[in-house]
Amino acid sequence: MNLGEKIFKLRKEKGLSQEALAEQLGTTRQAVSKWENNQGFPETEKLLQLSNLFEVSVDFLLKDEKQETGSEEKGYYVSRELAREYLANARKVNKYMGLFFLFLAFTGIPYTLFPNHTIWQILGIAVCIILGILAWTIAMFTEQEKYKILRQEPLLFDYDVLKELSAEYREIEKKCKIIAIPSMMLFLCGILTISFTASGKLPWSAYHSLVFLGFSLGLFGFVYALGIMESYELLVKNEQYASRLLFRIQKRIRKKLDKTV
Repeated sequence: MNLGEKIFKLRKEKGLSQEALAEQLGTTRQAVSKWENNQGFPETEKLLQLSNLFEVSVDFLLKDEKQETGSEEKGYYVSRELAREYLANARKVNKYMGLFFLFLAFTGIPYTLFPNHTIWQILGIAVCIILGILAWTIAMFTEQEKYKILRQEPLLFDYDVLKELSAEYREIEKKCKIIAIPSMMLFLCGILTISFTASGKLPWSAYHSLVFLGFSLGLFGFVYALGIMESYELLVKNEQYASRLLFRIQKRIRKKLDKTV
């Protein structure tokens, strides 16, 4: 493992972006990127700062270690193909989970659209609930069993694969935020309008069907974008993910189940 690979690995373990690391070192993101790609070499002062920040010796950073093997590391190895397949599967699962929430939120549309027709209200609400349950069922069957282990074990990657996924995550994060922020605004506006109406401050009308439509679309966009980001974070930020309390609880439960089988 050379200097660039060590800086990349240690930065990920600290949960720092290239921008955050550059800020702490008083340099630029481009400089950090060059170090990690072995296209540049940090000055002595920066090496000392890296050593203090990552709590390792300068000698460790400079010494190439050919056999810092993954055999000593405990975890589940994730190949490039497996990572790609998992992300593609996660997109499908998140789409159907988003549709599940969308259809459930749609139940308010027939209620406001047919205020004087109880049968149509009940029929419309029933259709929305059935579609929601159908979407949830498809989501459950779409999530393949072989990917569940990724949420149960610490993950190991080849350096190039993790680097590739990290670069892709930064782009995906930007796109998901573009979806998630307006979606959250639609969702909150819908919640506020419905709350004011339910408290009697606003009268119910057929126009509230548009409120429920916006609320539903906002909920779908937020759930989908958040799910996509979470699937990438599972891979790219696995050190932080594996340290979560929920992860540790799930791992203990899985070990107990394995013993009983």
